Amino acid sequence: MRWRTVLVGLVLCLQATIASAENKGNYYVANTMPPDAFLALRNFPSGYGPRIMALANGTRLDVLLRRTDGWWYVKVMPAGEEGWVLSGTRDKAYVLCCTDGQSAQPVPESAEASIASFSCQQLWFGRNSIFKEAGYCFRTPRAISVFGNAGCQFDNMEDVPLSSENQTLISAIKSTEQMKGCSSW
Repeated sequence: MRWRTVLVGLVLCLQATIASAENKGNYYVANTMPPDAFLALRNFPSGYGPRIMALANGTRLDVLLRRTDGWWYVKVMPAGEEGWVLSGTRDKAYVLCCTDGQSAQPVPESAEASIASFSCQQLWFGRNSIFKEAGYCFRTPRAISVFGNAGCQFDNMEDVPLSSENQTLISAIKSTEQMKGCSSW
């Protein structure tokens, strides 16, 4: 009976976390598409966990821990933020390994390229989703009706604390909105 307890404990331990040191830094975010054109970095491994930041396609990651249910604990490079991401679903991988350490790492798609095909409405929603998560207090009736202002902390958009990745994504979205003439959104 004791050996069963040890075996079950070992299996559970292996299932819960499998570390991968050999491919550290060689992963990146990919295959995100509207309406959520980003991968959420979360405080804990659940779709309901608070989002730390939105990761655009091409964001480099160090994989620190893997769970067999698809949730991986990662470090965003070079920012250093750590949290959980869903590495994929049955038919789609959101975290890809781009090298085995021997071959050259392919250049991941830029934020601008990954959102170029988005509609003005998708761009508006993506940009404002990031600001909502960061605590911005919306002023327009449309944004308030979609996102609400519960829990908001910042009346001035310039005061909203954004990670460098989210700043890059916001900048790419604004640039794409301007290029597409999305001012009415």
